[in-house]
Amino acid sequence: MVKSLLLCCLCGVSLAFSHPHVFVDATVKVLFDQNGFSAVKNHWVYDELYSMAMMTSGDKDGNGIISDEENQWFCDAIMEPLRKSNYYNFVQMETSFLRVQELKNFRATFKGNRLILDFDAKFSAPVKEDYTMLVVAVADPSNYIQITADMEKADVDGPDSIDIEFFNDALSGLTLFRAFRSDVEGLYLRFKNK
Repeated sequence: MVKSLLLCCLCGVSLAFSHPHVFVDATVKVLFDQNGFSAVKNHWVYDELYSMAMMTSGDKDGNGIISDEENQWFCDAIMEPLRKSNYYNFVQMETSFLRVQELKNFRATFKGNRLILDFDAKFSAPVKEDYTMLVVAVADPSNYIQITADMEKADVDGPDSIDIEFFNDALSGLTLFRAFRSDVEGLYLRFKNK
């Protein structure tokens, strides 16, 4: 009896965490400055149900346009809880994940019944004479939010003084990404001084 109850509880917990409740279509652009890797520019488009619920709470004047004051509410309500999860921006360098240093250029908009968030997750990885390797993934490992990041559409922007190569591929075999769904892709980069 106790064994059966424990098994039911464990299955229930497993199922509770296996189904997403919020859906996001994301695109990313990896940014470099003169010093090296500097940010991941995120563009997130939420599902209509979540979008409508958030607009009901955040669009205080009900006009369907997010003002600067309302923009701050969306940043606090959505992004602040994600801070401890690195805003779901995971950048592997060597054997660890880089921490987001700050969130910049946050803007919430509402178009076609969809809430759209644009923001930069700021990082720092200096450019060197030899290649530095990075893997970038945008995903929620708990699968509460199913983020579909199409890495085939990912882009990279940097100065001419840095040699940057990139391609998208599966994350299978990378130890730090074992908790991620098998369909999550990463953007693989390497960069160095020209």
